[in-house]
Amino acid sequence: MKFIPKISFKEDLKSEGFECVDLQEFYHRDWSKFEPNTPFFPHRIDFYVLLIITKGSVKHKVDFQEFLVKENECLIISPNQIHELNSESDYHGYFIFFTKEYLLNYFTPSTYFHISQLFNYHIFKPVYQLDECMMDYAGRVASEYVFSPYVLKNQIISSLFSIILYKLNNRNLLFTEGITKQGFEVFEKFKNLIESEYSKSRNVNDYAEKMNISYKHLNEISKRFTHRTAKEFLDDYVILEIKRKLSSTTLSIKEICFETGFDEPTNFNKYFKKLTGITPLEFRSKLS
Repeated sequence: MKFIPKISFKEDLKSEGFECVDLQEFYHRDWSKFEPNTPFFPHRIDFYVLLIITKGSVKHKVDFQEFLVKENECLIISPNQIHELNSESDYHGYFIFFTKEYLLNYFTPSTYFHISQLFNYHIFKPVYQLDECMMDYAGRVASEYVFSPYVLKNQIISSLFSIILYKLNNRNLLFTEGITKQGFEVFEKFKNLIESEYSKSRNVNDYAEKMNISYKHLNEISKRFTHRTAKEFLDDYVILEIKRKLSSTTLSIKEICFETGFDEPTNFNKYFKKLTGITPLEFRSKLS
């Protein structure tokens, strides 16, 4: 695969911004006509995903790391992450897909701010154990989504779903103490800028200037949200993007070099080896 496909939220469901799918039904769909743009090949998404397992287990790759999700566990996937579902696992459960717009529509700005911490994969591991209450609510969400006859169906589902998110996020509150809404907005802007501009600049001063804040302030924000300096966070993202391309595309090392903003392969190789300990070619060879 030359490039990693980007999958957007279903066009006919964009206004709602929410979908709940039974895993067995999802797994047995006819995906052949979509290959290689299927869930079983690496792809990037622009929405949130909760993978909830009720029976069995499934291996799921997120950013080339493989996670085993077992019974009564869920895996959280955030926008712009690359993931790939194992097609051979025997499992039951649900996929819950939702957009940022959905969260903003059904939650207050303050609540959205707190829930957003749940998807900060820079700090928190993506696999969570679900208690009996959370599993019960997941089942209710799935049932209401398919069978609810009520006019206020969406409001009922959002109320049930919010309990799952609140209880999941509650486990992270001790680690996010002291984080403010204003600080989060600055961090989110920095993160979004990196995602769109990383191939143009690896200089933190450029990002601070675009955000109209000082290097020092940006550095403090980065350390608060990622436990990394702004430069370390920027480098981490560049390396992650390089690894994504090395692991999920057939682009040559030279092509990846230029696509990620390096002027020539020697500097590209030095940068990658300095931060990972191995060359891009060695990294790709280890994967195969």
